[in-house]
Amino acid sequence: MPYAIHWEPQGVYKTFHGLVTGAELLQSVQEVAADPRFERLRFEISDYLGAEGTDYSQDALNDVRATRIGSYQTNPRVKVAIITRDPDIENRIYSTVAARLTLHQTRVFPDLASANVWLGRSA
Repeated sequence: MPYAIHWEPQGVYKTFHGLVTGAELLQSVQEVAADPRFERLRFEISDYLGAEGTDYSQDALNDVRATRIGSYQTNPRVKVAIITRDPDIENRIYSTVAARLTLHQTRVFPDLASANVWLGRSA
């Protein structure tokens, strides 16, 4: 599996590696949103630094967005930090935020330290 989910008291830290498909991204988003701990989350980190690339169809991204919109109804307080240096992933996130297709506060960072500062998370 090209991702791992690490639960923390205030949030969740997901790491991706290898080639990440849209189905796997969707599975990771659904797994977090369906967990009873989601209601108490304050942050979600998706770390793509170990990923070799992504292969997302538009349909998969639409399903991810739909899940995110639904999860916002359960917990609007979650801040989402995406860690990547991949321009393709960055552009997808920026276009999603610009089109207001994500309701949670979402930002892209080049490293975990920067994301931690924004989230108020100690490493």
